[in-house]
Amino acid sequence: MIGAVEHELIELSHDLTRAAQAHDFERLEELLGKEFNLVGVVGELDRGALLGDVAARYAIEDFAYEEIDVEIYGDTAVLSSRYRQNAALDGRDLSGSFLLTDVWVRREGRWQAVRRHATLAS
Repeated sequence: MIGAVEHELIELSHDLTRAAQAHDFERLEELLGKEFNLVGVVGELDRGALLGDVAARYAIEDFAYEEIDVEIYGDTAVLSSRYRQNAALDGRDLSGSFLLTDVWVRREGRWQAVRRHATLAS
């Protein structure tokens, strides 16, 4: 059975992708910790690069989290997921299935994503 905190983190993962899809920079700023870092198919991006440039050019047509496993370690959580998207960045097709590892940290009563690693699923 999934607990309340696990459910909250799963919903926040969806929120993060919906905010990127809608180019909702205000919501992204709330969800991403100051040290956020993404390593994936487009290379390595810090929070500033993601918010300042990439998010505006990233077009997500649709997405789905097909599986999400949540492990909580006090005020830190690790989410491992299988994620699928139809998306493009500057016309480059980024559609496919990915394995994601997200690290979230709870600060002042709210969760923020601080790391994401994405790799193509086989």
